[in-house]
Amino acid sequence: MRQPGLPAALAVVVALACAGGARAQPTGERVEDVLDRIDAIRSGLRVRPGGVLGIMGYNVTPDGSSNALQVNRTTTSAEEGSPTMTLSQFGFGFTWSESFPLFTEAYIGTARYDPRAVFTNLGTRRVPLRWNNIAGTIGIGYDIRLGEYLWLRPIVNMSAGYAASDASLFGAFVNYRTDRDIPALTDQHVNVWGIGGSLMLAYYDYRPARDIDVELRYTQIHLRTFGDTVAAARGSLTAQTVGLWTRYRWPTGWEAFGRPVRWVLDGSFTAYIGDQADIMGFTWATKIGGGIEIDVGRYEVGAVGINLSRVRLVARYFYGDNNITGTSVGLGFSF
Repeated sequence: MRQPGLPAALAVVVALACAGGARAQPTGERVEDVLDRIDAIRSGLRVRPGGVLGIMGYNVTPDGSSNALQVNRTTTSAEEGSPTMTLSQFGFGFTWSESFPLFTEAYIGTARYDPRAVFTNLGTRRVPLRWNNIAGTIGIGYDIRLGEYLWLRPIVNMSAGYAASDASLFGAFVNYRTDRDIPALTDQHVNVWGIGGSLMLAYYDYRPARDIDVELRYTQIHLRTFGDTVAAARGSLTAQTVGLWTRYRWPTGWEAFGRPVRWVLDGSFTAYIGDQADIMGFTWATKIGGGIEIDVGRYEVGAVGINLSRVRLVARYFYGDNNITGTSVGLGFSF
């Protein structure tokens, strides 16, 4: 994060320093060279559009194949500090029943990053200042049956998020333990709320020989800061994504807990068409994975009529534009 007016102030300091050095040790350096260096500094301090809200846009958008991801935005050496941005999301969504086709979803996303490495063109620091995001999204929808296996699902989404630096979190801890507030630390945070919606076209075809799930989803959530958000981060942003998610399951021939064990293949493609793409460094991403699924439905584990039916262990490969790659292993649950 940086204070407004910093580039101008820094430019004055650099100009005065260069002028003082010229008087002490004439080097014949041209004024044009000094101005070029000032322009380079200004360019390095130029913040990428979106800032904290850009990462929040990624955090709050529901993803059917949620996972953890690390993104390296630069090619600087490890000695200059880590420019890595860590992103993760987990959540769930389900329809209550065929007789009561209300759809409910909830997702929580997190992020950890150095704002200097992510939001500016400057190099990383040996001791990077980390910021932390946490954001949640809930959705309420309704399943409209279009055919035997085809459903249209409009969803209303609401989101909330909070971002704070490590120093701010430390200041909050000190305040909690000693009842002493340190405004210079605790005032450095960002509060975000958002509202939007999604439209999903879903195809579900379940048979003893195999199961097919396909979901095509468009999501748009408008985010805005509020309250005592630090001045440099105030603003608004519209996060938009278009995603296609698929899953194919078939029996392995084995059994566990008295039920068939299944092979699982799944994949997804997501295009980031909103303002968050400026910060993320990639405008699209693909995930491909596979694993096994165990049916535990006979044990009726759950409550209020919602029981756990299947557990999946899936490994995935992630690929995005700008040569961003990664792998993950995760657990999935069906109710």
